[in-house]
Order: sequence, then C-alpha cells, then structure tokens
Amino acid sequence: MLAPGLVMESKASHRTLQPGEMLNWYRIERILGRGGFGVIYLATDTNLDHQVAIKEYIPSDVAHRAGDSKVHPITEDHSDMFRWGMDRFIKEARNLVKFKHPNIVRVMSVFQENNTAYMVMEFEEGEDLRSFLRKPDANNEATLKQLILPVSKGLAEVHRHGFIHRDIKPANILVRKDGSPVLLDFGSARNASKFTQQSLTALVSVGYAPLEQYNSETDEQQGPWTDIYALGGTLYYAISGKDPIESTRRGAALLNGGKDPLIAATYLGEGKYSPAFLSAIDWALQFGIADRPQTLADWIPALLTDNTDPITGLAPHSSSTAAPITRSGAGRDQAVANQSSVDTKTMNELSDATVLSRERRSFRSNAANSAPPINDTTDGAGNGLRNLAMLALLMSGVALGLWFLTSQQQADQDKQALPATQSEQQKQAQIDADAQAARARDLQNEQARQAAEEQAAAQQAVDEQARLLEQQKAQEVAEQLAAEAELKAQNEAKAAAEEQARLAAEKETREAELAAQQEAQRAAEAQRKRDAERAALEAKRLAEARQERRLKQAITAAQNSLSVGDFSAAKTQLGIAQGINADDARVQTFGFVLQAALDEHNLPVSDADFDEVTRRFDALRRAIETKDTDALDRLAISSRQSELFKSLMRNFERVDVSIAGIRVRNADKSITGLLRIDALVRANGDRSSLSEANATRTITSRRVNGGWSKIEW
Repeated sequence: MLAPGLVMESKASHRTLQPGEMLNWYRIERILGRGGFGVIYLATDTNLDHQVAIKEYIPSDVAHRAGDSKVHPITEDHSDMFRWGMDRFIKEARNLVKFKHPNIVRVMSVFQENNTAYMVMEFEEGEDLRSFLRKPDANNEATLKQLILPVSKGLAEVHRHGFIHRDIKPANILVRKDGSPVLLDFGSARNASKFTQQSLTALVSVGYAPLEQYNSETDEQQGPWTDIYALGGTLYYAISGKDPIESTRRGAALLNGGKDPLIAATYLGEGKYSPAFLSAIDWALQFGIADRPQTLADWIPALLTDNTDPITGLAPHSSSTAAPITRSGAGRDQAVANQSSVDTKTMNELSDATVLSRERRSFRSNAANSAPPINDTTDGAGNGLRNLAMLALLMSGVALGLWFLTSQQQADQDKQALPATQSEQQKQAQIDADAQAARARDLQNEQARQAAEEQAAAQQAVDEQARLLEQQKAQEVAEQLAAEAELKAQNEAKAAAEEQARLAAEKETREAELAAQQEAQRAAEAQRKRDAERAALEAKRLAEARQERRLKQAITAAQNSLSVGDFSAAKTQLGIAQGINADDARVQTFGFVLQAALDEHNLPVSDADFDEVTRRFDALRRAIETKDTDALDRLAISSRQSELFKSLMRNFERVDVSIAGIRVRNADKSITGLLRIDALVRANGDRSSLSEANATRTITSRRVNGGWSKIEW
C-alpha cells in the first residue's frame, strides 16, 4: 500500500473519482487514502500496463468536485487560495522528481486535468512500520537500526536539495516484502529555503511534530532538526509501543516551570536496548531546537554507536571529565565515524547541504573551559604571613649595614685629615679616636648580634605561625576526610538499603509475574477449550451448511432441467438430492412434481393442442406482417431471429410471410412448422426476396408443465 499516512479523513467530505474513470491514459482502480490536501488513488497506466499511485490536489477546506468530475473553489473568495495551492502542488512535484533514492517514494510526473493537478508516483507494496512492528522481534535494536539507516539516507537526499519532509511517522514508513524501508507521502514537504506566510492548512502528526511545526508562520525555525525529532519519535514508538507526548503539552509544562511529561527512552528501554541507542533517541526528542542534533550527520553516528554518549562524545559510563568532542568539519565526521563504526561512504551520504549553527555547542563548551580557577584561601594566608616576616628581616639587615658603612667612612676621613708633622698630643688624640672607633665597632657588633637574635626570634615566630597554620590545615583536611568517609559510609548504607529494596521489589515482581503467568496459562487453557468447542460447533455448522448448499444446488438444477423439459437430467439431480437427504420435504415434494410432469409428458399431443399451437403460429405471422413488435415479443422467445425480424419490419414497408409443414413430434411433445419470408416490399413498391437458405426457418413450441412454451426460432 502507498501512503497510509493519508488515511485521516477530512471533516469536509468531497466526491472522489470512481473506479473505472480515466485520467488521460490512467484508469482509476480504487482509493488508497485521503487527507486535507487531496486524495491518493491506485491507478493502472494503460500505456505501460503497470500500477501507479496518483495524488489528486483537492483541498477539502477550499474546493469541491462538481458533477462533471471537475474541481472548483467553494466560493469566489477561495479562488486565489486554491490557485496558489495548486501552483505549489505542481512546483513541489517538479522538485520532488529530483529525488532518486531507493528509500524514498519516486515521483514520476505531474499533469493538469479536471481543473486541478495530479502527481503520479511509483506504487509501493508492503506494510507500514506500525503494522510491521507487531511481528515477533521486529523491534529489536539491530532490526530498528537496519530500518532507520536507509530511511535516514533517503531523508538526507531530501535535505541536500533544501527540503524537509515534515510528516515522518510510523504510518509513513513502508516496509517492502524484501525488508527494505521506503519513506512515503511528501504531501507536506516544503522547500526549506523559500517561505510564505500563506498556508492552506496545518498538517501536523500529533506526537511526532516538534513545537516549531505548529506555527505555519515561523517556517524559518524548521529544518533537518524538525525531521530528526520525528525520526526520534518513530523510534520511541518502536521501543515503547506508544506515541510520544504531544509537543504542545511538553511546552505547556516546561515553559511554566514544570517537569517534562515525556518519559525518557533511557528509562523505557533500559535493559533491552543499549544505553547509547536510547540516549540518541532522547537527544533527537529534546524540546529545544538548539538541544537537538542539527543534521543527520550529527545524529546517525550517535544512534549507531555502541560506546559513546551522543551529547558529550564519551562512553556512557566513562568517568573522564574531558571536554566534549567538537562536532565540526571533516575531522569531526571521521572521528565520529571511527567511534561508531559508520563507514565514510555512509557519512558522506548523510552530510546535509543545510548546515546550521553548531557554534552553540562550541560556545557553551568554550565558556565552560574558560571559567577562572578556584584558589585555596588557606594556602594563600600562610604564604602571605611568611612573605611579610621575610621582608621585615631583610629591611633590618639593610639598616645595620648602612650604619656600619657610614661609621667606617668617617674614621678614614679623620685619618687622612692629620698632617705628617703631628705632635704627640695629636697622636694621643689619634689613639683615643682609634679606641673610640674600636668601642664603636664593638657596639656595632653587639647591635648586630642583638639584631641577629631578634631576627632569629622573628624567624622562630614565623616558623611557629607556619607550623600552627600547617597544623590547622592538617586538622581541616582530617575533618574533611572524616566527613567524606562518613558521607561515603552513609551513601554505601543508602545504596545497600536501596539494593535490598530493589532485590525485594524484584522478588515481588518475579512472584507477581509467576502468578500472572500461571493465571495466564489457566486462562489460555480455558480459552483453548472454548476455542476447541467453538471450532467443533463451527465445523458442524459448516458441514451442515455445505450439505444444505449441495441439496439446494441439486434441487435447483432438477427444477431448471424440468422447466426446459429435460426429464433425464431432472431425474439425475433428484437422485443426487435424495442421496444427500431423502427425508427433506423439498426433495419429496419435487419427486411428486417430477412424477406428475412425467405422467403429463407421456400423454400424446391432442387435436386441441395442435389447434392451439397452429393458432399461435398464425398469430406470429400476423404480428410480422402488421409490424406488431409487442405481439412478436409475447409469442416468440427473444433471440437473434426476433431482432432480425424487428429490423426487417423497420426497414421495409411490408414483410410477406407464410407458414407451412406443421407436424407433431410425440417423442418430445413438440409441434414444429416452417416460416418462410415470401417477399420484402419497400415504400416505393420495390420487392425483394431472400435466398432459399435465408428465407426459411423452423419454428417450434413444446409442451411444458401442462402448457405450451413460447415459439422457438
């Protein structure tokens, strides 16, 4: 079947083309589906003798079909809207014909007829994905990947031409008999690079359409990420059997500060599917546009990988804190391909022409990496005190050094000032000065010693302060370690309690499942018993029905044979009926009727019978000569001969006939005669005659059920 996605009926009903109607050389066979924009028919191409699907543009909101099969706008006010939509329909078909991919339905041609337009598509046979998933093991991870990858390749071809599909859902994915998928119904596809504020109607599949698709006036917000949301919704249905929550409900909750009502796929499919596969589905179903994969080349490797998270680029259970993998450029594609075992050819097929801002993710990553480092305030305080003490000691040493240097320079100057002819007094004064200088040096040395002691005491105070700080820090570290150990113990105790609760819940679940299985087995056994009883009753009913049908057939055949005077066949069929059920009242009644007919049949033809049939033959002659067609139909069985005589009666002014050679056959209780066309007279008096072979024909009447049949030619 093609395009099961169009089975939704429009509220405004409109007459469709009927089976057998012709569109050029296409013969309509039946309706495949209908929707808001039109109807899809199964048709036969009588030129090439193969089936196609034809989509007719007949928007039910603005147009209807008249009695002559032509489509017209409902009112004059709808004309512009109808014409605009038809132009878009034709343009869309001419664009869709560019898509030549084995996994998207092929558009073959478009033409205008009946004041509207028709799109001819390849007819695909198979079952839609929703039906396919009901089969055993049809929804395992390997099968779903084998189905979604070809569909994604076909969709990438659509994106590469600047289009988006906008109506992906399980009903629009057909699984062919060979197991390959094909994407159907591009009725809501729109060119992603050319927008308009005008819209005929909103084609939204609830649960599979993101919020940006609900507003027809914001097409610029729609892109490949819109189709990726729908693909994620399709896989969500495949793993859960339920349609995703409608995006408007999600928006109402999230935009008002509430919790997202959509249950994550990682929860629904836990234990049955790989974490990376489920995480990729959740990634595609992110509510915000910027939070979703922007292209299929971003998403498909994350979906197919076995060991990486689609958002961080790391293994799902990795403890690494490295920054996310940057998803940009050919290097990105090759890196992702290497991680997910997706070959380069597949990556090239998935590379979209529509490239959107991946800088959002890069910007967030860079902002996180550029955050300022956090300083250790305890270490900073200790280093500050230590540096202040060292600066004080350095300044003290510099002051002592300057004092000593100044005193030594003054003494040297005094020595140089003495003349060579100094007196003894002066020499004594010099000795006293030297002694004073020596005492000064001793004082300086004492002061230096005291300064050194003070410096040592200061250093000791600094060391003590540092020791106390180190001790305080060690105590804080010990307290922190103790707190962490206590927290770890609490977490371990909590985990142990949770594990015990989980085991208890699992035990309870297993017991409940076992009880349910036992109950199901008992119910199944009871059902099998009821089914067997119903089957036995049905078999008995069918046997009785077959016997009744055979009995009716035999009685009907016997009656038909008797009605035409075939007594031998009537006897044979009566024998068959008696063999089926000789006690049936209908069989016994017919036996009496047949015997009466045989008795009557065995009576010889009387003179009265001969006279009656002769009068009928003569009445037939008069009907021909007087051109009384009604009398002709009453007297003779309708056949080619009666049509021939009616034609002669219309084309000639007079038909002269005669009847001779009447004789009786007692063997089959019939009376025959010869009807001869003597002359054919035209209106102008011209006479014509037929050859001997064509002028004479035998006429017969038979005795049936006590009376005489119509005349046979």
